Amino acid sequence: MTALRLILLAALAPATAQAAPAPPQPVFIEDFAESADTPSALLGKWGISKGLDAKLWALRVGIVADPIGRTVGRIAVEEGDALDGASPAALSAKRYVCDAHGSRAAEIEAEPGGIAPTERAEIQVKSRELVKFGVPVWYRFAFKAPADWPRDVPLADRPPCRTVIHQIKQNSARNGADCSASPFFKIEARPVGQGVRFFAQVAAGAACAEPPTVRRTQFCVIDDLPRETWHVVNVRLFPAQDDSGRADLWLDGRHCGSYRGPMGDPEHGTRRDGHPFIDAQPRFGIYRDWRAERQTIYFDRIVFWDADPAGHPDWGVAPQQ
Repeated sequence: MTALRLILLAALAPATAQAAPAPPQPVFIEDFAESADTPSALLGKWGISKGLDAKLWALRVGIVADPIGRTVGRIAVEEGDALDGASPAALSAKRYVCDAHGSRAAEIEAEPGGIAPTERAEIQVKSRELVKFGVPVWYRFAFKAPADWPRDVPLADRPPCRTVIHQIKQNSARNGADCSASPFFKIEARPVGQGVRFFAQVAAGAACAEPPTVRRTQFCVIDDLPRETWHVVNVRLFPAQDDSGRADLWLDGRHCGSYRGPMGDPEHGTRRDGHPFIDAQPRFGIYRDWRAERQTIYFDRIVFWDADPAGHPDWGVAPQQ
């Protein structure tokens, strides 16, 4: 009997040794799997840009079938959507910030009291607080910029037109006045020629200082990312307002860049119970400089975790140490 027990234990030992704990499950999933006939189901988990006329919501945000074989999210922005910062004179003259020759934002902002108008159509997570200062978060999403995006060829003295497709923000205010703080983490896909200029950016500093002392750092810069192709973005983010802050980004399965340092506004950024607070949870869509052309973007499978998801099929990349 003793010999038999030893044989059984020896047979079971390899299986036991190979067993590994299951990876953590996501805390938020948007797979856009609702029927394309009922896109209003999105409103249970997402808020839509406040400045966008509610009559336009169903036209700008929806669920559509995609050639990949499943339904995906579609977000479109047209001229004037949630337009912010345009004076009556600029509206009358149609003084767009962007066109095929690039962005005039710097030129406009250099004028006395100059504000470069922006427009947007975005969805923002509202069902739960996914991103917090001092707490790590992992997430992934896929996006596709269609072939009909503008094909800008910027002049030598103009940058490509700002086109934010994802952002997380801590707003700033001083004496009751908004300071137009930058998102502390954002991803852009600016239309340039036949492709898009892709990059991530972190912002840190006092937005309400005079002049503002916000430092912006770009990483994972790809100058010619193909359109009409699905691209997968993985993010590991530890938001902090000191040097412990960190961000890592993978693009299409490859580690693409890192940032180490502070994020947000430690001086006048939004606080809750005395602690820095991320009051604008993750947004996806298009936030851009004012321009005439329509743009549409597609999103697929947005997934968040609150613990290292290594080994989870939705995460799909090896961690960067």
